[in-house]
Amino acid sequence: AEMDMSWNGGWLEIGGCGMVHPNVLAHVGIDSERYQGFAFGLGLERLTMLRYGINDLRLFFENDLRFLEQFA
Repeated sequence: AEMDMSWNGGWLEIGGCGMVHPNVLAHVGIDSERYQGFAFGLGLERLTMLRYGINDLRLFFENDLRFLEQFA
């Protein structure tokens, strides 16, 4: 599932969620027959893109400190 917000006449995904696969639980020693997992996250970088007029999401993940320090 995802959470979208209306932006400039369209929709922008800013969050996602879903069930954790039983294999993920098993790999960390959790009994998937007894427990289930639910994961979610917000795309704060997308909101930052809108706020600062950034056009390319990949800039946030290139580890260029000159770029990233602008938001610290």
